[in-house]
Amino acid sequence: MTQASGTPRLRLSWALLSRFEEVDAVCGEIRSALRKNGMESASFAVELTARECLNNAVRHGNAGNAARHVELELRSGRKWICLRVSDEGAGFNWRETRRRPLPAGDAIFGRGLSIAAAYADRVRFNRQGNQITLWLPRRGKRKAQ
Repeated sequence: MTQASGTPRLRLSWALLSRFEEVDAVCGEIRSALRKNGMESASFAVELTARECLNNAVRHGNAGNAARHVELELRSGRKWICLRVSDEGAGFNWRETRRRPLPAGDAIFGRGLSIAAAYADRVRFNRQGNQITLWLPRRGKRKAQ
């Protein structure tokens, strides 16, 4: 984890192995860093969004291969918190996935991107589909749709 000093804005980054235990640890660090830096109102949304994206990177992007890595970058500005998650997988067709309906109510998987997008004001994927960038409001509340 790295943090720029002397500024009220956060710039944190992690490189973790594709293991769910590591996702849990990073999410705890995110929660602590946001609270410590006066962004507690955004803590739930940022942690949930990071968790969903990191879990997708581990499960789908890196296909559960614990030898592969997932990277997370968290940056904050005056009004926003930006999350960028990358994996070492081949990527996916995010355009097609965005058009699919949510799975049935008892489905265990398939809601991660929808949950993340519900909290973010803006979502962007790279062309390959192995990196997602999300901008969440720093105050923890989304603008009215």
